[in-house]
Amino acid sequence: MGLYQQKFRQKSWLIQGALGAILINVALFGVLPGMIHMERNKGDLESLNVVTFDRIKPEAPKPMPQEKEEVKQEKAKPKEPDKIVHHESMQVPRTQLKMTMPQMDLNMDPRLSNDGIPMVAQVNDLNPSAPVVGSADGVDFNGVMEQGGVDVVPVPKFKAPPQYPYRAKRMGREGTVKVRFKVDNGGNVSDITILDASPPGFFEEAVLTAVSSWKYVPGELMGRQVAVWVTTSVTFKLE
Repeated sequence: MGLYQQKFRQKSWLIQGALGAILINVALFGVLPGMIHMERNKGDLESLNVVTFDRIKPEAPKPMPQEKEEVKQEKAKPKEPDKIVHHESMQVPRTQLKMTMPQMDLNMDPRLSNDGIPMVAQVNDLNPSAPVVGSADGVDFNGVMEQGGVDVVPVPKFKAPPQYPYRAKRMGREGTVKVRFKVDNGGNVSDITILDASPPGFFEEAVLTAVSSWKYVPGELMGRQVAVWVTTSVTFKLE
């Protein structure tokens, strides 16, 4: 009987403890919502200070003034006075007629062949002579004069240089052709004759073709235009 009472007491304490814990939890859950929804006082809100931040843009750096470059002006050089050259007019015996390109009277005419080899055909007038002044008595102005028998020898107006022959160019041949022809009182060339060719058989045709197209200022004797024999040497060179 005593053991049974003791167990009963232990169970009653457990029941009482459980009921107490339940009551405490119910009380806590009932009080907490009221504590959360408490009204705020106006004083609490007024005590708050609002702080605002304004973003200030930094000022752009001012550009540095550019240094002016000094420009030096060159002093204008005084112009040299034009030199006056006095030329004394005098008649000189014409010993060589020069030619380059067509319609030009120079010494040499450099030409380039199809394979890029430069060629030169040089024309030299022969039989130079000093001007001769004589009397009109016994002078046949319709005849052909020698270069030494006229006051003014024929002067070239147009001299097409001879074409370098292909066979001579291919074989690397150089040479000279001496030719004689008549320049009439109109400046035209006729009666062409090959006097000498070295080496023969290479350059004669080229010289005949070129000389036939030449034009001259006619020679003069006593102020009248006359026909004159002209002798010329044409040299062919490969460069």
